[in-house]
This record gives sequence, structure tokens and C-alpha cells, in this order.
Amino acid sequence: MRKRFLLFALGLIWAATAWSQPQTRIRLLPDEEKYFTVGLLGGFYFLQDEVFQELYGKGAPFFGTEMTLRFPIRDPHGLDVAAGARILSKKGRTSYTEESLSLRLTDFFLSLRYSYDTGRYALFFGPGVEYVLYKETYDPAFPIVSSTGSQAGLHFTAGAYVHLTSGLSLKGYMKYGLVKTEKPGFRVNLGGTEWGLGILYRFYL
Repeated sequence: MRKRFLLFALGLIWAATAWSQPQTRIRLLPDEEKYFTVGLLGGFYFLQDEVFQELYGKGAPFFGTEMTLRFPIRDPHGLDVAAGARILSKKGRTSYTEESLSLRLTDFFLSLRYSYDTGRYALFFGPGVEYVLYKETYDPAFPIVSSTGSQAGLHFTAGAYVHLTSGLSLKGYMKYGLVKTEKPGFRVNLGGTEWGLGILYRFYL
């Protein structure tokens, strides 16, 4: 009985000592590392303009790509510079005559983001700029075939990474953009809310 009590007491002392020692975080990424990522994005874009919603619906799927360069400031804080592009295509119809339409948006973006990276996951947010190329193609019965142009705008994005390995991560994010055109006959807001997922591969520099 005394032997069992002694073993139990020694076990408690060992557990207390182990718990009192500093706990180490499980990390998949090295500390204070600058890295570069490339990845693929996909998701759904919700158009903000009411006229576009009537013609094309409230949203459309998109696909894109992104590159990010992360500069560590002080672990776990960092600064991300991200650039990329996405393409959105959607078919629609006019409200009254039911004639066919199609819209294509090609969006190039550049973001500057604060990031908090624990080595297992990361959070980020920040502003950026957009440059959108648009093309709206009309029914053959229309007097003109299409309307094309480009417009710059602003966005704000926020999201998170989950690191699967030291080189592979999943990304989920939200981006709100404001891109208003001023072209005669095409005065609409091309901005909206973008919800997306991505998979990224990391290279250490």
C-alpha cells in the first residue's frame, strides 16, 4: 500500500513539474521566415449593382490565381503583398424583351495585408486596388455588338489560412470591392462582395 502511494505521489510530482514548464506550440512553418506562395482560387462573386442583378442574377462563380510575398516583422506578425487575377463569366437576359446578354469581368488586384501567422494557421486583412476589364455582349438584334472598357477601384479583404504541411495551405477569404464605371451608356458599379477558397503552395526565400 505504501509503495503504491509513493508511486502515485511521484507521478503527481512529475505531472506538476511537466505542466509548469513552458509549453511549446506545434508549428508547421519555421519562425521568422520570408516566403512566397502561389495558388488557385475559386468562389462566388455577388454583384452590387441593382441593374446587373436584374440582368444576370445576384452572383456568379469565378476562378483565379494569386501570388503572395510575406515579410516577417516580429513573430507571429508579418506583412503580405499579394497580387493576382480572377475571371468571371455570366449569361443573362434583358428585363422586358428577354434578349440574351453575356458579361465577362477580368479582375487584376494588388493587396497590402497585415498577417498573424502562428505556424498552424494565419489570419490576415488589409486594403488593395482593383483594375477590372469588362465586356458585355448583346443579342444580334441590338444595334451594337458589345460594350468594353476598363475601370480602377478599391477593395478590402480579410481571411485565414490553415497550414496542412510546411509547404501547403488552404485559404478562405472575403473581399469587398468598389469599382464604379463612368463610361456613357455603361454607368454601373462593377464592385461587390467576393467569397472564395484557395489552395496555395509555399516557397521559402
